[in-house]
Amino acid sequence: MAETDTRDALGPVLIANDGEVLTRLRLSAAEAARVCNVTPRQLIYWTKKGLVKPSTDGDHDYDVYAMEKVIRIRQALEKGHSLEKAAQMVQREMTTLQVEAKRLDDLTADDLEDELRTRLERLESRLGELRRSLPASLTIARLRRAVAVLTRLDAQGTLDGAHANGDTAKTVALRLGRAIDELELLLREVQPAVV
Repeated sequence: MAETDTRDALGPVLIANDGEVLTRLRLSAAEAARVCNVTPRQLIYWTKKGLVKPSTDGDHDYDVYAMEKVIRIRQALEKGHSLEKAAQMVQREMTTLQVEAKRLDDLTADDLEDELRTRLERLESRLGELRRSLPASLTIARLRRAVAVLTRLDAQGTLDGAHANGDTAKTVALRLGRAIDELELLLREVQPAVV
């Protein structure tokens, strides 16, 4: 049996076991750091500061919950937050998720189905709003091509002396390029909420 076939066959078993494999998974600091895309030194420093705790089994391995926290802290740092602020934000997120998981776990099957249906409707509504707010003609690929054309024309000297609201073509290309980068960043932030 091929490895992909084995993985496909194991998927329902892992789900049926309520994630038992995940709850038992433990990785060393070096392995956890690699999985979380941080350095072992960062992970050990965060652990010593009490921002992340190794598994509660008394060993120095990290469980999936600790690794999730590390990943979220790293992502908050990438957004420009200080380590302390990132850790506080992540702790609040994790506590909120824990409370929400408990609340959902306590729901009856019918109430849970209603809850999920309501959430799906909100997501579909939000997706519709996003689609309406972004004109179909303004695709990022078209914007990138426009920047490339402006840059090429400026490099050829074709636009020397040409001004658009007092800006040279090079300035317009740079400003448009930055706007496209910001748009892509915004879309990446919005997409996980839509999925």
